[in-house]
Amino acid sequence: MAETNGINMLDVKKKNRGSILRLIYQNGSISRKEIATALGLTPAAITLITNDLIEEGLLEESSFESSNVGRKGRKEILLEIRGKKFAAIGVYISKHKFRIMCMDLKNTILFEDTVLTADCYYDSSKILAKLCQSVTNLLADDKILHGRTLLGMGVCVNGIVKSRQGISVKSYGIWEENVQVIAYLEEALQIPIILTNNICALAHGEAFLSRREYLDNMLFIKYGPGVGAARLNYRHTTHDFDYKAIELGHLIVEPDGLACICGNHGCLETIASYSSIERSISEAFSKENTPILYELLEGNPEKFTIEALVEAYEQNDPPIVKALEKVIRYLSLAIKNSICILEPSSVILYGELFESARFREVLNQNLKLFSVSERVSFSHFNLELETIGPAYTIINRFFELGGHLL
Repeated sequence: MAETNGINMLDVKKKNRGSILRLIYQNGSISRKEIATALGLTPAAITLITNDLIEEGLLEESSFESSNVGRKGRKEILLEIRGKKFAAIGVYISKHKFRIMCMDLKNTILFEDTVLTADCYYDSSKILAKLCQSVTNLLADDKILHGRTLLGMGVCVNGIVKSRQGISVKSYGIWEENVQVIAYLEEALQIPIILTNNICALAHGEAFLSRREYLDNMLFIKYGPGVGAARLNYRHTTHDFDYKAIELGHLIVEPDGLACICGNHGCLETIASYSSIERSISEAFSKENTPILYELLEGNPEKFTIEALVEAYEQNDPPIVKALEKVIRYLSLAIKNSICILEPSSVILYGELFESARFREVLNQNLKLFSVSERVSFSHFNLELETIGPAYTIINRFFELGGHLL
């Protein structure tokens, strides 16, 4: 029994250390008193743990603040993470390219790059070999890490992922099925790797950066080039996150609709994915039917981009308006159905098309018809989380381990 209690006490200590580190990281700096209040721990316990973390080089005392605003009062020492001592890598793998970024725990970007992979399309060994080469070059440059301890690398990829096993089960067109991503990368690079679904990584980044009060039971939806979602729960007792990928793009909205790459018919992605939009517009594309888009693309449909699509939409090109407002109608329906089934406290939307004021406005109008608009908002970090999100999965694991390396 004593041994069991000893193990439990070690687990409790590790969780408390992790909760303290995560809370300080998310607040930038915070006093011991504020930590005790937020976590429900005694001041004595906070003092003991934070002193250990200072001795281990994880925390530092930064500055002072008055505990009584507007009048003379006792000075309180603020604690900060020694952010320049550690670094993490984030990688976002998508069709035809991957993005890589290295950041320290002060959120300073040390390195970032985009590597094209069209020449190794659907071949995981070639894509992962390119990724390893990029990381090896990064780590060989002393000016980048500059003495920082590398915590590891977070990698995210589209589709179905078994995170614990490190397997990309189905990526929907990036590479073959059942790819042993972690085994390959850890053997080649000899650093800790975490693999997640891309939407889960984005949701993780949103949660880590956000100061919103309604992160508990949040549904995070990414739109573009397909549609995906992740459900995230925030555990107040430990200040950490639990998330699960949801294949929202494969929710059937037209039972007799077009065939989808997943094998079903009428999935949301057969209407709302970028490739589906491009296909539907190409049928009407001409100087007479789509004059604005035709001019933007210089008459060449192969020059199609989402930026040009948005520009034509906002300039009221009739077929474009019709196509996108069909997308909005079905996307709104999928959001409504998700809210009915999952009952999230909030829904956060992320993606390129949400940069369009008109698209957002029409979407909100549709959501109001379904009486769900008050639960839906747009990401405060739109288009910023692709590599930050997976990097945060590594940082979060570091905190979960109580500040010990993986």
